[in-house]
Amino acid sequence: MENVEVYEVQYLNDFDKSFERLSKKKKFKILPKQINELINDLEQGKFEGDKITHTDEPTPYDVYKIRLPNLDTSVGKSNGYRVIYMVVTESKIVVFLTIYYKKEQPTVSDVYIKGLIDGYFLNSLPEE
Repeated sequence: MENVEVYEVQYLNDFDKSFERLSKKKKFKILPKQINELINDLEQGKFEGDKITHTDEPTPYDVYKIRLPNLDTSVGKSNGYRVIYMVVTESKIVVFLTIYYKKEQPTVSDVYIKGLIDGYFLNSLPEE
């Protein structure tokens, strides 16, 4: 039997709010199932999507953007969802940063992603 590393999955408020808003819409009924399948893969260390670079400096984490098709319509991946998540390998944590629907929002900026990441690390520092 393989020794599989298990990652803890966390969610930023930005992801929670966007996911909640999208999953309430009629045309996004399969989205929760798709996200659960993605979570299962990520918990097992199966990182999917394109690694994106938002800074020129080395970081203790990697950021990925995955394209998910909207299975409730026939638009495919090109006009589906984008999920941006961060993997902090040393801590074995996956953090869902944000999700958006490509037809509603074409992209999110590197500055926005960096702000989400900075906010995560600022809020996760141990209190003294």
